[in-house]
Amino acid sequence: MRAPSALVLTAAVALGLTACLPKEHPEVEWMKPPKSYDPVETEGLTFNKAGLDALTLTDGDEREAHVTGLQAEGTFKGQAKCQSGAGTGDLEHSAWGDYELTCDAGTILFDIELKYHLFTSREVGKPLSANAYVEFGGTLVEFDYHDDSKPRSITAKVKVGDDLKRLE
Repeated sequence: MRAPSALVLTAAVALGLTACLPKEHPEVEWMKPPKSYDPVETEGLTFNKAGLDALTLTDGDEREAHVTGLQAEGTFKGQAKCQSGAGTGDLEHSAWGDYELTCDAGTILFDIELKYHLFTSREVGKPLSANAYVEFGGTLVEFDYHDDSKPRSITAKVKVGDDLKRLE
């Protein structure tokens, strides 16, 4: 007899709590992205909507040639929201920088999610490691595109050096 009464009590509490919550949570001003942040439509970004369209409309050797062209020194440009950061230590990718920022640009084109690993110095990267919206330029050093899963995903590793700034 105890179990049904506990179930009724739990349901009553849960119903009471959900009735108290607002239907829409107000958007906190400091959490909104800056007006200049738009990784989908901003002109000149390597993987904006137009850039990803060019990538996804090619296959095989043509796609490989396109990616090789994207790896030209200092030609990569992007925007993203930083999630975390850490020193690279003695790991293999420490050749690209001694600090790695893990960033997310979200869904850019249809169902393609875009993530970045940005390599820089600790002095430049550490202040940006948590929830900073950034714009960057540099050299694409590794590229991973998974088009056989849903959602499709791209992970780009970019050596940015000092070409990394917080968007205001």
